[in-house]
Amino acid sequence: MNLQKLLALALAIAASFSPCAAAEKDSPPSVLATSVGNSVVVADPVTGRAVEFDTGPVGWLYPGPGGVLFAPDVINGRTTVINLRSLSVVDRLDGLTMPHFGENPDRYVALAGEVIIVSYPERAVIATVPAEIANPWQVIIAPDDAAALILERLPDGSTGVHMSTVNLITRQIVYRRPLAGDIVHMALSPQLGILALADLETNRIRFVEPATLSPMADHPVDGRPLDVVFTFGGKTMATALETADGAGVLELAHFKSGKKGIELKKEHTIALPAVPVRIAGSPRGDRIAVALDNGTIAVVDVDKREIVATAELPGTARDLRWCDLTREGPMIPEWTDGEPTELDFGPFAPKVRDEKSSGLEEPSWIKPPN
Repeated sequence: MNLQKLLALALAIAASFSPCAAAEKDSPPSVLATSVGNSVVVADPVTGRAVEFDTGPVGWLYPGPGGVLFAPDVINGRTTVINLRSLSVVDRLDGLTMPHFGENPDRYVALAGEVIIVSYPERAVIATVPAEIANPWQVIIAPDDAAALILERLPDGSTGVHMSTVNLITRQIVYRRPLAGDIVHMALSPQLGILALADLETNRIRFVEPATLSPMADHPVDGRPLDVVFTFGGKTMATALETADGAGVLELAHFKSGKKGIELKKEHTIALPAVPVRIAGSPRGDRIAVALDNGTIAVVDVDKREIVATAELPGTARDLRWCDLTREGPMIPEWTDGEPTELDFGPFAPKVRDEKSSGLEEPSWIKPPN
């Protein structure tokens, strides 16, 4: 099966199991993780209370399953491993560990020129895919771990921008192509079947077909698109903008996919107290966290279209991740000479989900007035 068919199948499967359709009425436990100065700050998205960890200067953050966060310090060549559930440092690894996890909790993708599939937590090499990944900037693992989409660039864009796609099932690189414009971030919508590219050169969000990079549509924005994510079931796109007068704006645009292609259904803008640096969507998809250049985080309710919480940082964030604490880690065998372990859920017994109260409806600002 070629990559285009493989990705189409994976996107269709993911769309049928939309995270918003299966979400509980209350949002799952989660935290915001940011890299700031010489530390990593973990903040509660509801109360804004934060805990700071001494990690050295960290660029990108790498959330893992089981409530674990990897914070690699490129300058000093070490990686701090933080348990986000207990809010404690559980390990400091010599060298850099930059794991890109998909849906499978017992393996991840690492980039070191070539693409390496590594087991977790053993960290044994499963497979190596020959490639020429020079400057990895952002990585998206497609649904069902079918493929890795890799955006390559330097911070100043001096070497141009390239896009690579690797088939993780056949373990082959499909292509590595230069991209026109100045693409700073990308976002994948399995529900719409599109890859969104934020282009600073043209002030547009370019929609392309994920498997082939074929152009599908353009979405012009009023400012410089600094970051982009999909949220609220994958059909609402949030774009962090810097306007011509130096203000910050979060644009929410809701799309639908039909016979005419990708169509804009409705859009709305929310004024921000400063210029945005990074954005991240909540696990449930109903909120967006925005890291601002004034050293704060603003949490925006997508349905209400307003800032509902803020958190203070010791400086401007480099990276921002919204981490789901309920995601299970890998299965680890336990060996014992004692009595067999008995299964007792106790107070943690699973509850039957109320179908009537689960899921999210479309944001109220999208629905037409009565």
